[in-house]
Amino acid sequence: MTSDDFAFRLDAKVTRVTERQMLESLRAFAEHLNGRPFTTREYDRWKDKVCHSHTISGRLGSWRRALARVGIAAGIRARRYSPRELMDNLELVWRELGRPPGQPSMHRHGFRISSDPYRTRWGSIRNACVALARFKKGEITEQQLLGDAGAPSRRARAALPLKLRWDVLKRDHYRCVKCGARPPDVVLEVDHIVPVSRAGTNDLANLRTLCRPCNQGKQDR
Repeated sequence: MTSDDFAFRLDAKVTRVTERQMLESLRAFAEHLNGRPFTTREYDRWKDKVCHSHTISGRLGSWRRALARVGIAAGIRARRYSPRELMDNLELVWRELGRPPGQPSMHRHGFRISSDPYRTRWGSIRNACVALARFKKGEITEQQLLGDAGAPSRRARAALPLKLRWDVLKRDHYRCVKCGARPPDVVLEVDHIVPVSRAGTNDLANLRTLCRPCNQGKQDR
């Protein structure tokens, strides 16, 4: 074994980051983002952070409370994904891996959605995988796959089939064709170029991928 200057001391003390240092670090990162709220994932990517976000959340009660301490009272609300978005993501990750994904894979691939929404709606990621596999085999309908939330209302037009949405997202490389944004920073939606109200069809050529802000901006106009 080679020797170096490092001392392998068993009595070495653990360096403890103070609460003040945590708050100063959060303030510095907030200034870096012009004062907007930020997620734990964004903070953990910052090379100048003093410690991991889990440490801050544990010491200060929660991430929302930590942000409130530095003047960001609104904090970040957890994004709510529709059953359709969750299944789109599950199919994407499954295709990337070539096998049914588990909890760690969901954090690293696709739109990097956590396992929590899948547990809430299907009980587990495994159950969601079973449901998706049954749908692909034709054993259950799309409505059964997505649950009551996937059933079209009387007023709403019929939702695009999952396979068609998948084809559009894949063709557009999972990016908004207008601004280039992609998950997890935004939610992607499949938009009709010529609206259905103007006799637009569901042909692939009439569909495109937009992020929610760009799609909303189009609707406002």
